[in-house]
Amino acid sequence: MIRISIIGLGLIGASLGMALRNADPAESALGAVEVVGFDRDQQAVNEARGRLAIDREARSLAEAVRDAQLVVVATPVQAVREVFSQLATLLPAGAVVTDVASTKAEVGRWAATLLPAGVAYVGGHPMAGKEQAGAAAADPELFRGAIYCLTVGHHTPQPAVEAVEAMVRALGAKPYYIDPEEHDAYVAAISHLPMLLSVGLVEITGQSPAWKELAPLAASGFRDVSRLASGDPEMHRDICLTNRQGLTRWIDAMVEFLLTVRAQIAAGDEAALEALLRRAKAQRDAWLETRPNVRPGEAAFEQRPEIERPNLLTFRLPNRRK
Repeated sequence: MIRISIIGLGLIGASLGMALRNADPAESALGAVEVVGFDRDQQAVNEARGRLAIDREARSLAEAVRDAQLVVVATPVQAVREVFSQLATLLPAGAVVTDVASTKAEVGRWAATLLPAGVAYVGGHPMAGKEQAGAAAADPELFRGAIYCLTVGHHTPQPAVEAVEAMVRALGAKPYYIDPEEHDAYVAAISHLPMLLSVGLVEITGQSPAWKELAPLAASGFRDVSRLASGDPEMHRDICLTNRQGLTRWIDAMVEFLLTVRAQIAAGDEAALEALLRRAKAQRDAWLETRPNVRPGEAAFEQRPEIERPNLLTFRLPNRRK
């Protein structure tokens, strides 16, 4: 039996625990698992237990990772650094550490600096979530069919990579290996910028003196575009602060776009506006006609035989829990 410790029992951590506990040991590459959960917020722990997200709760970080083979850090991004620092003296030799942070480059640098030799790190980011936060909103199907980004260092032991990939597959997600810097640049465009645009829409309309009159008129368009503004403020704050370079680049591009459109509207440039709208419609329609979240060649990739269970004995405490 593999002991998996989840540090942080919010939406992602609790959903991950539920999915792992629901996985069929006979079909999962991990086999049978025991999920240990830890969160400084006792209410989060209680909710996770109530949702059957964990087998056992830990009262301390040290208890949480004792004899753990795989440790998943599911805290807000900026808290990951402190957790890594505390884990440095607590992790058993041979443990594998991963995370679910929405940015990867800076988190990877923290891991390289803070985690001890003999402990492997594999970065992770599931491209899944909800606008609701907390274990109460956890869903074991949250990762089903979703891309799950994995970032691997040049010297990461192969058994550690296989262990994290096996976990991803047990969740029903699709492993997607990517360079951490590349990851941050891409998600800044397709995840982080949309969040800020959603926040911006709510901010400029909600702070308007006319909001009282605007609110009754807001319908499905406003609802859909503003959805991301209902996300976890702490998580979104940390995303902005740990992906500054990637995010500011895309913000600059959006500002330039808005200024261009503003000029076209002010000038009454009918042809330019229609061309823009037709181009955007065609681009989105083409994207929807493909299978979103499936990269080229993945259909064939999905047909390959199931991977064997990773030989974690080569990267595991010899007295691991049976």
